Amino acid sequence: MNKKLGLILFLAFFLPVVFFHYRDFIDPGKSLFLTVFDDPAPRWSFYPWLVESARQIKRNRFPLWCGLEGAGMPLLANYQSTPFNPFNLIFELFPNLKLLDLLLVLKLVLLGVFTFVFLLELGLSPLSAGASALTICFSGYVSKTINQVNINTEIFLPAGLLVVERIFNNRFSLLKFILLTLITAMALLGGNPEAGFYYLLFLALYSLVRAGFSHKRELLLIGLSIFPALFICSAQFLSFIEYLGYGWHIHNTYLHTIGKPALRWFYSLFFPWLFGPSLSHPQQLFHLSYLGLVPVFLALFSLVRIRSLSRQGIFFWVYALVFLAVIYRIKPLDYINYLPLMNRIASVKFAYFGVCFCLSALAGFGLEQFLKKNIRGKQFAISFGIVSSLSILSLLLAYSFRLNPSASIFRGAWLMPMLLILLAGGIALYGIIFEEIKLSGALLVFLTLINLLHMYPGLRPNSRINPESWRYKTQKFPPFLMPVVNNPGRFIALHGIFHHNLNLIYRLNDLRVFEGIYPESYVRAIAEIEGFNMEDAVEQFFQHGWSFDISAKNLSHPLLSQLSVNYLLSPREISVQSWNLISQKDSYYIYKNPNALPRTRIQPGNTSQGIGFSRANLEMDQTDFLKVRVRTNQPAELVLADQYAPGWRAFSLPNKTERKISPEAILLRKVPIQPGDDYIIFIYQPWGFRIGLFFSLVSICALVSALIFQQILRLFSRRLAIRA
Repeated sequence: MNKKLGLILFLAFFLPVVFFHYRDFIDPGKSLFLTVFDDPAPRWSFYPWLVESARQIKRNRFPLWCGLEGAGMPLLANYQSTPFNPFNLIFELFPNLKLLDLLLVLKLVLLGVFTFVFLLELGLSPLSAGASALTICFSGYVSKTINQVNINTEIFLPAGLLVVERIFNNRFSLLKFILLTLITAMALLGGNPEAGFYYLLFLALYSLVRAGFSHKRELLLIGLSIFPALFICSAQFLSFIEYLGYGWHIHNTYLHTIGKPALRWFYSLFFPWLFGPSLSHPQQLFHLSYLGLVPVFLALFSLVRIRSLSRQGIFFWVYALVFLAVIYRIKPLDYINYLPLMNRIASVKFAYFGVCFCLSALAGFGLEQFLKKNIRGKQFAISFGIVSSLSILSLLLAYSFRLNPSASIFRGAWLMPMLLILLAGGIALYGIIFEEIKLSGALLVFLTLINLLHMYPGLRPNSRINPESWRYKTQKFPPFLMPVVNNPGRFIALHGIFHHNLNLIYRLNDLRVFEGIYPESYVRAIAEIEGFNMEDAVEQFFQHGWSFDISAKNLSHPLLSQLSVNYLLSPREISVQSWNLISQKDSYYIYKNPNALPRTRIQPGNTSQGIGFSRANLEMDQTDFLKVRVRTNQPAELVLADQYAPGWRAFSLPNKTERKISPEAILLRKVPIQPGDDYIIFIYQPWGFRIGLFFSLVSICALVSALIFQQILRLFSRRLAIRA
């Protein structure tokens, strides 16, 4: 069977399986993108950011700043919003929630196709390559992270490996260099720096092993392709680097000590829902995702025939075992977690895709050994003995070290996988004895798929959504929000009444933010209000559900008034001085802060004189451009209750003089004004984006020009050959 026919047959089988598996999301009341499989970030962060980015692009603005988060925060520079990722650009140009669901399915299809074609390039048969593609696409890791941003990067790993393999197999060409550059750029634009790091690490290690002591020229050119890829991503990457300079995040040198998976619970690799469905126990967040007994059984076929395994196959085994040891903290490989940079990365999550990919590829390698009749009775006995021992040992440890003493084990959670592995063993043995290899191989692929689709409960849409409330152009506001909608102003919410970042959907300004990186001055302001030290900020961040909140006891803090916080949303009645109840509907209470200062105000140059504030009129507010009307007869200061951040510039009109912006009250902006000033305008022009955009455009133009020039030379050479 040739490769093209194999690909067509694979797609003919793969596409119906994908759409059948995710058929529930065709329902308008359900969304694959918004479903919480493991991490709620797609619902509470990624989708609101996409909506805000789409709105700004519709207004012909780069989505650089979001004025609705906190006191205002960088949008592009947080990296995870990744508005220039091609998948996100499609939504931003044609915003529709169902389109996002289809894009997720498209990513899964691309992952399957890239994996299939890559393994064909390694010499596997279409059946073996298809088994590997099915294994990675329906693995527990991909099923749980299909709506996470890291999948944007990880789907391009097999594509990058495919180009690398073709560079080594065939003569190097400019087209392959450009293709590898673009694939790497797409991976780096995925939206997760850690996933991007592991993409580069895997690609580099694979290339080194594949090259060996030869192919030095090809290896050098593969390494050089990373640099134009970085230049293409400069607009995103340099913005992120600039933000890191004044930002706060949890990626300190102790991050690798958080959320360590316990080796005694490695049953999750084979029996993931022993103790209940997904998210039913907090400890499940620290378990590695499902691999399946049948795929591991097939992978072991390649291990017992390791002498006939290619260099690539040996690399897959070494990578998988090394990083499983790194993730499970098995010494001495645990010390890799303490290396510089590695100690700031959550290896448990982002290293695992490479492990899953390696074991998926090895399942194909093992099946190939079976199809070539290289697996006989001895090899079968060793493989089946290992997988049986691992499964029984994992069950014994699960029974001995339960998630909690009262946790009950679901019999069906281990009985069905055990029956499947027994059936797989019987089919393999039947094929070996009666030499029905092709039939047995096809049945083993089918059992692999059944084993993978027998996922633990929780990877289905377990709750409905109201599509009208999540639309790009939503008009359906929650009734309790109407006082804020009718008279917009910055608000805070208590006790989970309104989740962070949902305010972006309704174009309202919430002081609380669900982010991965914050301006450090914002965190200092929250620390001042809440009364904790900056050294305890990471602990506070985790205690409040990966964010910062304001407690009811601190609502009288004067900094809230300076921040122009006008409203408070609460699920119950509270008694706090200086906050007045203005609305009560069902179990929702809205309070107004009569002491809240205006967002724009003029104060004397020396505030110690105790002279009160006067209002300045905000006449234009376009997220990255603000125009404030000011009139004063003496030198004074304009205070804007928005986040102070590098990249903001201020100019006075009509004389067009640039004015220095200084911090005020920890995180606000302050600009000196003079008599004769009519307006002060604020423009967001961060250097990281300006320089990065230049490099990105130049790099893209250079690559396109090089490709066109090569085609012209090729055409010219052909004409000369014809004339000769």
